[in-house]
Amino acid sequence: MAFDFITELKKLCVQLQKEDVAVYFEQAKKMNDMDQELQELIGKFNLARFNYNIEANKQEGSDEKVIAEYEKEINELYTQIMENDSMVAYSEAKADVDRLMQHAQAVLTCVFNGGDPMLVELPDEGCTGSCSTCSGCH
Repeated sequence: MAFDFITELKKLCVQLQKEDVAVYFEQAKKMNDMDQELQELIGKFNLARFNYNIEANKQEGSDEKVIAEYEKEINELYTQIMENDSMVAYSEAKADVDRLMQHAQAVLTCVFNGGDPMLVELPDEGCTGSCSTCSGCH
């Protein structure tokens, strides 16, 4: 019986891949991958983080001044990454996907709690999909 559900779910997911939320998310991921400036920033960020970790975890004592410089560099690079147009578009598309996933989780949770899945609305911000932490849905 569960197999029938999974088969139908897979069919729905094929359709979901054609929906705007999935198409925009895929486009945003590709745009990030093709954005050379963004990729360079991410590379610099990862290198700075790597160097920070090496310095912070030295057994013979780390240099606090060097650590502070790495922290500053990491924070500046992070800000640049998050302000990049490609990353902004990706973040917005990912937020939409996350809301959809929360909604799907809320529907499934409702079903397994004996509720009517047709009454589940899009969860408010901060909804975890767990009714045990909620004061009630709409």
